Amino acid sequence: MNSFMTENETTYQKLTPNDTWTSQSMVDIPVRAVNFGDGLFETMVFDHGEIRFFDKHIKRLYEGMGVLGLKSENIDPKELLHFLRINYPDILLRVRWNVVRAGKGKYTPERNEVIQNLQLSEFKTASAVKGSADVSLKIQLFPTPWSRFKTLNSLPYVLANLERTERGLDEIILLDNRGFVSEAGSSNVFWVKDEVIYTPSLSCSCINGIGRQAILDQLTKKSIPFQEGEYKISELETSDQIFVSNCTGISYLGRFQRRRLDTRPLDFLKLIFH
Repeated sequence: MNSFMTENETTYQKLTPNDTWTSQSMVDIPVRAVNFGDGLFETMVFDHGEIRFFDKHIKRLYEGMGVLGLKSENIDPKELLHFLRINYPDILLRVRWNVVRAGKGKYTPERNEVIQNLQLSEFKTASAVKGSADVSLKIQLFPTPWSRFKTLNSLPYVLANLERTERGLDEIILLDNRGFVSEAGSSNVFWVKDEVIYTPSLSCSCINGIGRQAILDQLTKKSIPFQEGEYKISELETSDQIFVSNCTGISYLGRFQRRRLDTRPLDFLKLIFH
């Protein structure tokens, strides 16, 4: 297997639970994924034989499948991990695992079985510092039964990141429909103020990020004070530090709006993503 890949160069698919992972020359998108975004995904890091935070990924995926009414017995996490270990034993990979409802139908599904798709690419760690950030002027996030999961309904994040590039920003912060801070364009957001770490609660329509969970676990383990809650943008505007996280790691914001921020890494967070 090649050690260097682009996102669409190495793909695999399983049409039924009993199939083996079959190599595809390109991503084969199931009908319901195209027509309705009817599915979920997990973006994971495969690090020389192990998937970081695999238990957390699987728990979130199962919960999301429950909300969408997909058959959880159709996926086999142990088989997936075994497949990666056999074929990519000494490689650091970014793994996107798509789980999509099989079958056709209109809005009403005909089936609850799933089709699975893997997209493997070279892993790139998160930037240590993102120079500039601001609040989205166009996109708000709304509460849904699935807002805490990673679904194929990702237009808010697509449009938010389009806005980010158009404005020449390195990061963009999204608010919920009530004006509370929710998350960043592809990450959860945290900030430090008076030696307390803050992050929006899941009631603010943010994704229940795996990196977010790992950070909160570490804060609890180290007895570092933190609070989850509903916060207005003024809290970010008066913070000492702001950082964002996803499965690839932590990035500190160098500037939020016109205000410069401390980007020195917090020691108790350094080892979480290694």
